[in-house]
Amino acid sequence: MDISQRNISIFIALALLFSGIFYISQSIETKRVLKQQKEAVALRVAIDMNRLPVADPFLHYAGNETELREYINSLNLALEAQGARLTVLDINTSGAGQGEKSELLTLSAPHRNFYVAVVVDDTKPKSTYIFPLIMALIGVAVFNWVSRKATESRVNLNTTLENLPEFKLVIDLYSKTVTTNRDKLVSVQLANKPLCFYLALVEFCDANPDTVLNQNKEMPNELLELADKYFYRLVELGHTIRKRPNFTNSLEKTLSEIRAALDEVLEAFPEKKVLFYPPKAHGEGSRSKLHSYGLSGVKKSDIEIIGK
Repeated sequence: MDISQRNISIFIALALLFSGIFYISQSIETKRVLKQQKEAVALRVAIDMNRLPVADPFLHYAGNETELREYINSLNLALEAQGARLTVLDINTSGAGQGEKSELLTLSAPHRNFYVAVVVDDTKPKSTYIFPLIMALIGVAVFNWVSRKATESRVNLNTTLENLPEFKLVIDLYSKTVTTNRDKLVSVQLANKPLCFYLALVEFCDANPDTVLNQNKEMPNELLELADKYFYRLVELGHTIRKRPNFTNSLEKTLSEIRAALDEVLEAFPEKKVLFYPPKAHGEGSRSKLHSYGLSGVKKSDIEIIGK
């Protein structure tokens, strides 16, 4: 469906919707106004009844038709000035009306009833038909504006995402902090041992992606040598003068510290945890030969090391 067909469909749907709403609203309002006006006319005639020369056959009173007609005319002039939707046709005691569209308002008196014949104008104003069309046109314009803005927002979002740099974990050896190139306001400082071991783990897993690293097995020499390399770099940067840590001791504690830091740094990027997060062992036999704390799929290029 092209834009013009879509706009026509929206216009027709909105026009029908608004027409229905306005018709129902106008009908309800018209009935309310007419009820008030009928009550006002009945009250006015009831107040003036004692002085009105209305013919009464029961009392053999012929009345005064001329004077009564003048009263009715003056009453109609007052109603017209008020923009009323009804006109008084006659006031009598017989209950006779003067036309198919006339209604009778009954006034009860002690010895007889009086009747006021009125004709009601319940036609709907033209706005009932025109205003919904105007509202439908406005609705189509608003829909197109919202659609255009939504499209622009999606385009801008896609452009922003395309212009973002490739996601990297950033490890600064000068400050011993871990952050990302997407949100450098969130950074976590790591101790020497977990920092060096994590960098060594990334480099080792990049070079040996199929090696299973199990906590019950002896740690590969290549991994230890890489950890030593990063530790001696920290020494060169003046962070420590102590002897190098034993990376084979308290391995679970070291991994826990790494995971805690990554939890905080990658909180806004949970989909990246699978790449950077050393896997946890789950369930029974968690330290079995099946479990590996090695990183799956990580590359050295995924991490930016400052001060290397």
